[in-house]
This record gives sequence, C-alpha cells and structure tokens, in this order.
Amino acid sequence: MITTDPYEDGAQETRQDFKANDFRIARALDSLLISAKSIKGDAVSAEDIAARVHTLRHLLKEVGHDV
Repeated sequence: MITTDPYEDGAQETRQDFKANDFRIARALDSLLISAKSIKGDAVSAEDIAARVHTLRHLLKEVGHDV
C-alpha cells in the first residue's frame, strides 16, 4: 500500500506553513507550564495542568510539530 504525503501533493497547507507556528506554540506551552508550576495553593491542580501540557506537547510532536 502506497501512502502519499498530502503536503507533497499540494492538497493542503504547505509543510512550511504547518511548521511556521512551532515557535509560538512552544512558547505558549512553556508559558502554561511556568504558570502551572507557579500555582502554590493547589499542588494537585498544578501537577494536573503540567501533565496536560506535557501530553499536548507530545501529541503535537506526534503529528510533526517541532515543539
């Protein structure tokens, strides 16, 4: 079975367009992580938010973002 890359076919946004926001996405994730770590009154919530940020970063990497 042959799989094609839709970016190479030109059917969707270009790979450059897709990756153009990686820097902004990474900064937003870093900011969320810093905010989560600064939560002092509720350690459980802080850890939960940090875990969700790490999961989101992992999922973005899985689809090709460099974050």
